[in-house]
Amino acid sequence: MNVIICLDDKNGMLFNNRRQTRDSAVICDIFDFLKDEKLYITPFSEKLFSDCNGSVEVCTQISSGNGWFFCENTDLSEFGAEIKKLLVYRWNRVYPADTFCTLDFGGFSLCDEKTISGHSHPEVKRQLFVRG
Repeated sequence: MNVIICLDDKNGMLFNNRRQTRDSAVICDIFDFLKDEKLYITPFSEKLFSDCNGSVEVCTQISSGNGWFFCENTDLSEFGAEIKKLLVYRWNRVYPADTFCTLDFGGFSLCDEKTISGHSHPEVKRQLFVRG
């Protein structure tokens, strides 16, 4: 399975069950990166992808398997060994957070890094990690 997550500088994901930010440039970059691959999301993320017809499939829960899963409110540590690729968008700042990514990055290698111009953030770092 492959996973996409958005994190602040302290690996924060959510605050009071709300996403920290919703940068439209990140959503566009995700689809540029994925090309024609399907993106799976949970109902929590539907609002972010409401304008993306056809290339997004809503599933009730993230599960192991093929494809890319956009995760905002999922504890990835339970899938750690099954994740082959991890695409991380970093906001390059610290937001209030009460939900953090607890995934151990120790089993991954950074294989690509790019800075994109965000809509609400001047710079967003995109990092691609692969297992091994």
